[in-house]
Formats: sequence, structure tokens, C-alpha cells
Amino acid sequence: MSTTTKKGELFVKEVIARLKGDDVEAKANKIARKAISALDVQIATLKGKLVEAEVQVETKEEALKNAMYPTEIFTNNQEYCQSIQRAQSNLDEANDYLKDIQESIKFFEGVLKKF
Repeated sequence: MSTTTKKGELFVKEVIARLKGDDVEAKANKIARKAISALDVQIATLKGKLVEAEVQVETKEEALKNAMYPTEIFTNNQEYCQSIQRAQSNLDEANDYLKDIQESIKFFEGVLKKF
């Protein structure tokens, strides 16, 4: 009778191990799918922001040119110089934002490649 009990215990242990393994594997697969999906969404969102940031840089470049090369005679020298300085500062900020987005995309794509 001990042989039957022993065989039954081995059977139960094997079934439990398989069930636990399946649960763990299924959970790991769900976590992996969720992580990959989150990264894909993040990358797609950043790529959308990238296009907007590129347009913003172009707009700020044009604003700087407009500040530097006015089409009308200006009467206030200080205002002219300040407008150039502001336009350059705005362009610098837009370029920094663009660079941040590009670096974020590169980072998240690198993380995704590790999977």
C-alpha cells in the first residue's frame, strides 16, 4: 500500500508542478505582452511628438529670420535686438525639446530590442 501512496504522491507532485509552471509561464507571457505593448505605445506617442517638434523648430527658425531681417524700418534698436535674442532663445528651447524626444525614442527602442 505504501507503493501505491508513493506513486500517487509523485503523480500529484508532477501535476502540481505542471500547473504551477503553466500559471507562471502564462503570467510571464502576459507581462511580456503588456511590457512590449507599453513600449510600442510610448514609442508611437514619441514619434507623433517628434513630428510636432520638428515643425516647431522650423517655425522658430523662421521666426528668428523674421526677427533678424525685418521687412519694415524699425525705430527701437533695443526692441530689435531683444526680439532677435528672444527668437534665438525660443529656437534653442525647441531644438532642446526635439533632441530630448529623439533621445527618448532611441532609449525606448533600445529597451524594446533587449526583449
